[in-house]
Amino acid sequence: MVPKHIVAHNIAAWGAYKPLSAFAVGILESRANVHFTVLIQGGIMYKKFMRELDKIPRKQLDRILPRFHVIDLTGEDVNPFKPLNEFSTAFEALCISKPVTCRTTGAVIQELPSPSICIIDPFAGYAIDAVRIIAGSDCLVFSWMTAPAGASLRLFGPEEYGGGGDLSVKVDQEVKRTGRDAMEIGRELFDNLVVGKVIHIPGISPTYDYEWYPQETGVKHDHVLFLAGQKYMRNTDGTLCVSSSVYESEAMEVTKEWLRSMKKECYAVGPLSLPDSFSPMQAHDEKESSAISFLSKMQSEFGERSVLFISFGTVFWPTQPEKLWAILDELITSRKPFILAHSSPLARVPDEKKQMIAESGLGMEMSWSPQEKILSHPATGWFITHGGWNSTQEALAHRVPVIYWPFSADQPYNAARTCQLDAGFELIEVRTGEVGTQKPYRFKDSSHPPSFTVSAAREEFKLLLQRIDGEEGRVVRSNFERLGGLMDETWNKGCEARENLESFLRRFVD
Repeated sequence: MVPKHIVAHNIAAWGAYKPLSAFAVGILESRANVHFTVLIQGGIMYKKFMRELDKIPRKQLDRILPRFHVIDLTGEDVNPFKPLNEFSTAFEALCISKPVTCRTTGAVIQELPSPSICIIDPFAGYAIDAVRIIAGSDCLVFSWMTAPAGASLRLFGPEEYGGGGDLSVKVDQEVKRTGRDAMEIGRELFDNLVVGKVIHIPGISPTYDYEWYPQETGVKHDHVLFLAGQKYMRNTDGTLCVSSSVYESEAMEVTKEWLRSMKKECYAVGPLSLPDSFSPMQAHDEKESSAISFLSKMQSEFGERSVLFISFGTVFWPTQPEKLWAILDELITSRKPFILAHSSPLARVPDEKKQMIAESGLGMEMSWSPQEKILSHPATGWFITHGGWNSTQEALAHRVPVIYWPFSADQPYNAARTCQLDAGFELIEVRTGEVGTQKPYRFKDSSHPPSFTVSAAREEFKLLLQRIDGEEGRVVRSNFERLGGLMDETWNKGCEARENLESFLRRFVD
């Protein structure tokens, strides 16, 4: 069999790299003639990727490692909003079988077949441009879409499907007409997407456009990635979508229809996550050990499914933390055990709040949390999360139903879709900012819309605790567990994810 070489790269975002690890392993296990190279940023991203691979049993990993090349390009953390020049240098070397050195290990990768496929997230437009210039038509480029199809329609799609169209074309036109700075124009066009228009995305109820930004995020330059995604989703040869028709049949069908109108195929290959070969009770390090010990203690005192896990991921954190403190206080008052993870660099947990949590005997706070270990523990009952797709997939895999506190990007869609399936809850009163606190569409005819105050957020959460302990919570849990089971089955023989991966490999690799 002729050796083939697939190269993958994303911006420095864990939401893109985590499912890539499972995807790469799946290809290497099914095709013995394939080399898979990940050109990754250094620092935290490289370390997290290699830690993810530690989940794989040693014999399995040894079997694929000779064909699995993870190359740290930078040796340090990088700004995800800036182009990575090291990518084009490394990719050009791979195309002519010259050596490429991993900056972390010093390992030299050389004499590989020239890449014939690149898998790149559409936010990394600089990498897609580099592949087109260096390899031309000799290398196909596929978008790595790690948000669900419905969210991608809103973020990247045409207006007739609920999206904002391709603003990058409008930016180029305005630059030529006025000579103004492209980023300045892009910011203006991005802001003009929020005008109170009703948005119809297949598979969820109507929303106002501003409801896709329910929180102030504190993240700057988000329009840069947004514009890149719109442009490069249209400029690749096809799309690999890390989602499933089981989760979003309506949106998936419309996404495929949209891409086919541009003569591109969409392959649904989700969910994607490497199963941990270690026991949920087996710790890799001290932090995992402390989390497991706390959860086991809460299980003995309060029973299974008693702990609420709170995490907003590695990027987001409430800009109005008073609402979070009110919710923690309500948990303590209601005698509900919890773990609070605060991994974002934006997170600030005052010493008095840490003391409050410690003295309660009910809570634990962690600057970094072993999320999947926590979700897999029988004591964990509910997951309060921003609702990124990785976190939603992990919750489904471990059957821990979700209470959404979305910020932006794909998170509002995940909240809406899961709630549409009666498989989750969403907090509304926690919304913040001039945009986020406008009246939601679901309350358009109500004489008592949300007030978005701290006291209202606490009262909403207090009532939610009663709901999850009652019949409504039982129904939501049952629906969420059923959805998780159906998602797992998509990788069975003859089912969507397995068939889509095989179809992709037969067409472009075999």
